[in-house]
Amino acid sequence: MENIITFESPTKITEKKIYETYCDNYDSIHYLFVEFQFSWMQQAYKALKDLDKYNIIVFLYKENFVELSELFKVKSFNEFYLNPRFNLDKINIIKISQKLRLSKETARRKILELEKEGVLLKNKKSISVTLKAGLLQKPTNTINSFSKILQYVSYLLHKEKNVKKYYDKEFFVKKIKERFTQILAIFLDYQIDYVLTRKALANNDIEMWFIIGSLLYNQIMFLKKSEKKSHYQKEWIEEVLNFGDKKGINAMSISDLTGIPRPTVIRKLKILLKQKDIYKDNNNLYYITNGRLFAELNKQRLLNIKKLSHIISRINNIVFFS
Repeated sequence: MENIITFESPTKITEKKIYETYCDNYDSIHYLFVEFQFSWMQQAYKALKDLDKYNIIVFLYKENFVELSELFKVKSFNEFYLNPRFNLDKINIIKISQKLRLSKETARRKILELEKEGVLLKNKKSISVTLKAGLLQKPTNTINSFSKILQYVSYLLHKEKNVKKYYDKEFFVKKIKERFTQILAIFLDYQIDYVLTRKALANNDIEMWFIIGSLLYNQIMFLKKSEKKSHYQKEWIEEVLNFGDKKGINAMSISDLTGIPRPTVIRKLKILLKQKDIYKDNNNLYYITNGRLFAELNKQRLLNIKKLSHIISRINNIVFFS
């Protein structure tokens, strides 16, 4: 992908055009997206060994960024991380439990644990997010990974002659960091919804979703190696399930990929087997199967094409026209 140097102003691209480009090039864009999401989950689990606690931190950052945007304030990446501590006065356990689909008891317990770990400070009227949280959640990898998706969409739009210039990854990284809090407010709102929607399909168990995600990731990466092109709405999903050369993955490998202890992985795999959402072959390798869960995940996959196109469009508008 050669970087074309021109001096024309950027072309405003509609959300509809981005959606059409996504559908027409589904395989290549979606492989980048799947790798991005799996890396997000790996980073989240590594940070605290507790995905629900990580979601609480991310939610609090999102709320802070939204507050700044409502005040028409924008901080760059470097400005924000000079002092990433902040207070939120309108946040309480009830709101956190509702927004993150946690019981009040679970939300209260997780926040107490974060307090003991020095990540949060809480009093009756506010929650303070500490420097330690900033170090845990600093999204350098997230910006780099998502910029790969923006770069590739830019390349495709240029290739299809919808825009006059192709912009590389470094351009998007630079621009996102310049308008960091504004763009992250939009992106984190999308990302929280993405994770929670899939958590809800996995018995409201976010670790179980991560385990399911590792099986999907494995099967999708086998499909990527085949370099086979499929229609996003029809053949693609059949290929993920039935691609002839795919191999399953064992419990130890799932544990290695996710960081989740092997006994926990085995326990949750047994639940998924009982629900007939996965199957195990004679070599103790696990696969996603075409059950109730997969049907629901496929519905969300198709809905996500529009959601992600919307987010890419909004971020592009900020990057090019703010």
